[in-house]
Amino acid sequence: MNRYMYYLIYINMFANMVVSVPKILLGERKDGAIISMVLAVIAGMFVIYVFLWFFNKFPGKDYPELAKKYLSKWIHAPILLLFALVWFTAGLNALITYTFMLKRFLTPDMSVVWIASTFLIFISFGILMHTKSILYTIEAILIISSPLIIFLIAKAFLGPDFEWDFVRVAVTYIYRLPSYSAFTASFYVFLGIANLVIFNRAWSTRPIQSSIKHVFLMGLAGIMILFTIYVVPMGMNGFERIDHLVYPAITTSDTLRMKYGVMERVLYLFLLFYLAVTFLNLLLHWHVTVEILKSLFWIKKFKWKENNLTPFIFIIIFWLIALTTATSLSEYQLFEYTIYFFYCLPFLTMILILSFWIIKRRAKI
Repeated sequence: MNRYMYYLIYINMFANMVVSVPKILLGERKDGAIISMVLAVIAGMFVIYVFLWFFNKFPGKDYPELAKKYLSKWIHAPILLLFALVWFTAGLNALITYTFMLKRFLTPDMSVVWIASTFLIFISFGILMHTKSILYTIEAILIISSPLIIFLIAKAFLGPDFEWDFVRVAVTYIYRLPSYSAFTASFYVFLGIANLVIFNRAWSTRPIQSSIKHVFLMGLAGIMILFTIYVVPMGMNGFERIDHLVYPAITTSDTLRMKYGVMERVLYLFLLFYLAVTFLNLLLHWHVTVEILKSLFWIKKFKWKENNLTPFIFIIIFWLIALTTATSLSEYQLFEYTIYFFYCLPFLTMILILSFWIIKRRAKI
């Protein structure tokens, strides 16, 4: 299978190692978090298989193109608009979350508007790139950051401050009934494959090869990520004290030290890594959003020097919404709204899969 397929999955997994997902899972550690993660792994692997199976039938075709061809207008237009909103919200959540983190840990005297604007400047150029160029960018940054990711995870597990006794306490709650919030948060880790709705157009020469082996490898990566974000903060901070941490992963990284490193505090390396991953995740989400919106709204005469300016209208709207949201929400409100967003994801995924079934049936493939 094309290696870029794995990148779409892994970027989303890495991006969810830090804030909302670990906070939700650790908050539900006494109320079925473990069984919820198990169910999410099963559901996530099923969704990955369905996406690979569907787009294997339509090499080089993106979802908006297929929806406009095989679904009636009164169905495909609302669906595409709905999913444009979903992808935009996912990217907005990543942007605002990292903005708050930077202000809290690195630049407390800097305005939220300035921090968000700095992000938006770079993202505005990135989301207008060609789809294949974005994939090449993802590959380059992942190659650079992957050794750092492996190093930080290994250092956390092998450090002297990690206590497996706290993990054993958590395992005693394995028989609790699953929590819906923990399930949806864990399920979100696997939804990077959904970016195929646009990125499938990048593979026009041959169909996606899907097999149980590929699905298993992606599922195994998800298991490792969930295990890491659930176990490491608990093992480093304690089973009971974890409730008092706003950012469990960030606080945990700040307990690690590199005695002979250029930077002793691992926190700075961790924030640097997360900056790169957040940029890629936001780039993916908002590129998908722009491409879906372009399939719905395209002003042919809105040109300047043979360049259509319609995408710049979308970018201006993104700026206005992002800056308004960043200045009006608190960290607590952002976390609450993120939970509500996660609650909707299983239903939205079912709608998307149902549309896959209708499209395939009408295409008679």
